Amino acid sequence: MFKNRISACAIPAAAALLWLASCQSASDDRVGDPPPYRLPPCEHVGSGRDYPVGPGQAYASLHDVPWDALGPGDTVRIFYREEPYREKIVIRTDGSVDQPIRVCGVPGPSGERPVLDGDGAVNDPDDASAYTTYRPMEGLAMIMLYNPDYELKVHNVVIEGLHIRNAKNDFSYTRTDGSADNYEDGAACIRIQAADNVVIRGNELENCGNGIFTMSQGYNEAHLTRNLLIEGNDLHGHGQPGSYLEHGLYIQAIGVVYQYNRFGPNAPGSDGVTLKERVAGSTIRYNWFDSGSARMLDLVEVEDAAPWYLVSEYLRELGCTDVNDCPGLDPDRLAKVQEAEAAYRKTYVYGNFFRHVGSETAAGNIVHYGSDNDPALSHDGTLYFYNNTVLVLQDRSDLWRFRLFYLGNRDAPSRSLETVEVFNNIVYVAGETGEPSYFCLDDTNQGTIHFGVNWFTNTWQDVAVQGECYYGDAADGPTVTGVENLLDVAGAPLPLDLTTLDPVDTPLVRDRAQPLPDGLPAVDHQYLRHLQAEERPDVRDLGARELP
Repeated sequence: MFKNRISACAIPAAAALLWLASCQSASDDRVGDPPPYRLPPCEHVGSGRDYPVGPGQAYASLHDVPWDALGPGDTVRIFYREEPYREKIVIRTDGSVDQPIRVCGVPGPSGERPVLDGDGAVNDPDDASAYTTYRPMEGLAMIMLYNPDYELKVHNVVIEGLHIRNAKNDFSYTRTDGSADNYEDGAACIRIQAADNVVIRGNELENCGNGIFTMSQGYNEAHLTRNLLIEGNDLHGHGQPGSYLEHGLYIQAIGVVYQYNRFGPNAPGSDGVTLKERVAGSTIRYNWFDSGSARMLDLVEVEDAAPWYLVSEYLRELGCTDVNDCPGLDPDRLAKVQEAEAAYRKTYVYGNFFRHVGSETAAGNIVHYGSDNDPALSHDGTLYFYNNTVLVLQDRSDLWRFRLFYLGNRDAPSRSLETVEVFNNIVYVAGETGEPSYFCLDDTNQGTIHFGVNWFTNTWQDVAVQGECYYGDAADGPTVTGVENLLDVAGAPLPLDLTTLDPVDTPLVRDRAQPLPDGLPAVDHQYLRHLQAEERPDVRDLGARELP
């Protein structure tokens, strides 16, 4: 499914990690501009050793590779074969920024990615120490990045060009002691227990509990995940039926860029979301999001690592209330936390395509920004939502109300401080086959939405809709400013193609974009269907793609 959609030329792995290191500091509000995405050929170019795996190669199986001895510049090249590889991997050592450890797939004759299949996969019997004594760890992933030393974590790894599937609790695997067991709830195609500078690129990730899961915990620096680049991946079929705890991506980290990915539907019956994150320093750009999850973006509060994200939580950990009167305070750590907090207060979502069709999903909103458990740890910041194309086809018979945003937390004791800056978007909302759902701006009736120039379906302003959305009193809704900036779309032709989501050349789309405010990341690329990208020649038109 979804094969052969990535072009063949290269962005070197080392260049990607150097870009991460230079551009993804939590202190930097701007994100660097990489070249358009292309999958590099799986060739050994590093200064280390080459480990070719597969038919006729030096290493017949994945377990023959000395995973505990990999170092800078080493390449594990996994060659395509018709029979999937049913072996699990633990990466526990370090590359360097300019010489990462690279695990890549050599495609088959028709471009097929090598398949790593979790159904019946085997843990290396010589690898028990890689998982420590915590028994569930063995059943949490097909590929895991994890240094079991309490004081160490993994650095500088690239994983690309693989098809990883079927790590989910209804599949079984073989433990290191030879016994059979089922995967744990929330098992992932790729799990990062703690790591810095990781690139996950050009993979197909299918039918796992979580497509990618990353952990960050507050014990020490070695338990934090920092600087991830997730690009050009094809994700679909994730989540577990009847559960809302597993997702296409579930990311907790400091510094993450997601770009050029295709997010397909989650598993039927799953109640998870497409991309759930607890991130300081998040940029979500140039992706395609399809129907088929509880919502597409769940951008919520930090959980296990709050003292590394928020100064107030660091002080609380030390029993202090003032950075100038706290004897146990570490100045170096304080600087890191201050940088993380500044990044935590700003999230960038731009250049994406969002397609929601009511008959394909029961989702009630597209973007949640704030918190889902602890309002005290909410972002309390600004979501910059610009140059996106959003299509919502939703019948009232399927869902009475549809909200674009969910700001804050409906259980919070006070009004949300979340703000969304919304400009240069195309947001088209209509019925799929019948009368459309009532179109509401927000789910929690709080927060602030500031409009710039947008092509924006105007039914949210109808008196009847206001009553349905905010239970009779529009004053109970979110604070909305900048309404005068919205284009008058009454009677206007369709702004987009309902199938491709490409913009339609109309007077309310062409040359209607406002200039980007100073300090925001530039929109200089655009998603190319599917799983490719190209430079955006200009940003004069509304939406995620420039008109020709």
